Amino acid sequence: MKRQSSRRVIATCFLVWFLAPAASAEPAPPSPVGNWSFHTGEMRNTCVLRGEMSITRKPDRTLICRFTADWSCKSGMMRSVETAQSCVATQASNDVVITSRMEKIIRSDPAEFLDYMRASYAPDHFKLKINARGDEMRGLFHSFGQAEVVFRRNQDLIG
Repeated sequence: MKRQSSRRVIATCFLVWFLAPAASAEPAPPSPVGNWSFHTGEMRNTCVLRGEMSITRKPDRTLICRFTADWSCKSGMMRSVETAQSCVATQASNDVVITSRMEKIIRSDPAEFLDYMRASYAPDHFKLKINARGDEMRGLFHSFGQAEVVFRRNQDLIG
C-alpha cells in the first residue's frame, strides 16, 4: 500500500512539473503575417502616407514584406508620389519593426519631379505594436518625415 501511494505522489509531482510551464506561459503574440492597409497622421504641408502591405513568412521564419505607398499633400509644390518598396519585418513580443528598401518610384504629381523623386525619396520605415486581437498595429512612421501610423488587417470577404 505504501509503495502504491509513493507512485501516486511521484506521478502527481511529474504531472505538475510537466504542466506548470504551459499553464504559466503567456500566450504567443499575434503574427503580423497577412495583408494590411495603413495611413499616417498629417505631417508638414498637410502630407499623409497611405498604402497596402503584404507580410509573409519565409521557410527560415524570416518575415518579408512588400508594399505600395502614396505620399500625398494638400499644400506645397509636390502633390503626390507613389512608390513600391520591399521590406523586412522583425517581431519581438508585440513589437514589430519594418525596415524598407525602395524598389521603384511609380509616379509623381507633378510629373516633372519624377527624376528628382527617384534620386531623393527615402524608404519608409515603421515601429509598431500589434494588438492582442492581431487586427491592428499602431506606432510611428519615420522617413523624410515622421508621424503616427495605423495599420489595419485586411479581412477576406466571405461570399
